[in-house]
Amino acid sequence: MKTIKLPFKVKRPILACGADLKGAFALAAGDTAYLVEGFGPLNDPDNLRAYEASVSLHEKILGLRPATIARDRHPDYHSSRFAEAHAAGLKIPHMRDIQHHTAHVASAIVENSIGDGLIGVAFDGSGYGLDGRIWGGEFFVGGLKGFRRAAHFDYMPMPGGDQAVREPWRMAISYLYRAFGEDFPAQYPDIVKGSRKGRSSVIRKMIDGNFNSPLTSSAGRLFDGVASLILSRDTASFEAELPVELERIVAGENHESYRFDIKPKNGVFIIEISGMIRGIVRDLRNKTDKSVVSAKFHNTIAEIIGATAAGLRKKFKLQKITLSGGVFQNRYLTDRAVHILNKEGFSVYTHSKINTNDNGIPVGQLAMADAEGSCV
Repeated sequence: MKTIKLPFKVKRPILACGADLKGAFALAAGDTAYLVEGFGPLNDPDNLRAYEASVSLHEKILGLRPATIARDRHPDYHSSRFAEAHAAGLKIPHMRDIQHHTAHVASAIVENSIGDGLIGVAFDGSGYGLDGRIWGGEFFVGGLKGFRRAAHFDYMPMPGGDQAVREPWRMAISYLYRAFGEDFPAQYPDIVKGSRKGRSSVIRKMIDGNFNSPLTSSAGRLFDGVASLILSRDTASFEAELPVELERIVAGENHESYRFDIKPKNGVFIIEISGMIRGIVRDLRNKTDKSVVSAKFHNTIAEIIGATAAGLRKKFKLQKITLSGGVFQNRYLTDRAVHILNKEGFSVYTHSKINTNDNGIPVGQLAMADAEGSCV
């Protein structure tokens, strides 16, 4: 159990139930939160039972009966279902649904004791978006009392849904298809080769038919797809296996980058990365060392953060920025992004005490619930 001093006092005792991939919860009363983490994926029945038992145990140990429960907006998360059942059992009148990525940003706000009026970057694998799509490459403006989604990566099809996490070659094909069109397998046989060549036609049919290909703005899935391309790896034994390997081989002395575009659409900045994908393919075909390609990719993502933040600062007159979400476990990316943002004059806040991944989400949830914050 981790004890966290809050920069505010909660109005009433709160239980925050976290997300699903990394089971964690937090209880809060007064100006103190108690974070319990490390349960692993809650779709594992043993993990879920341990999580549920631990919630009840810590309520008794701390003598804390929650009057509010905060949970993720995803209706099918095991943590969300537990929250509903627990609230009914305790007859708790206040239930707050907190958008996944705003909870990431809110956790950084709590850790760094920042007031409202900031840019919040949340990069991770997935989370339930307000439009029913899979978010994960998000820029918000606002604070605990309310966030506005102000920028995000362009939506991409995720062929096979969750299967694309275990088989990141599916995301690689999706990005190639967007960047080059339907003739890319014939045009780039050295990139789309072996078993990928035959399977790519199936993926294209799934995308064209909108069959089991939900749209995602996820930075995590972008890292998966690009890592699959650069490393010529099709499958992953665990989440982020390939991106971790891609970071490991970065040529840190290289500060080059690829092209990207940021375009306004309906009041939101949309980040388009097809230019980057074409640049990566060009480098791979020219036999550029993979460590250099990896560096250029990471540098591009850091520059995207800097450029998007600059656009949002100009629009909303905001100077503070937080970085949160599992993608920022990547130290090279985080350090590079912080360097660029500092150079541009931003006040940058990251994590050091609360995990940047989903283990830290309960802290953000309870803060949003207490402030009665929302997301639009």
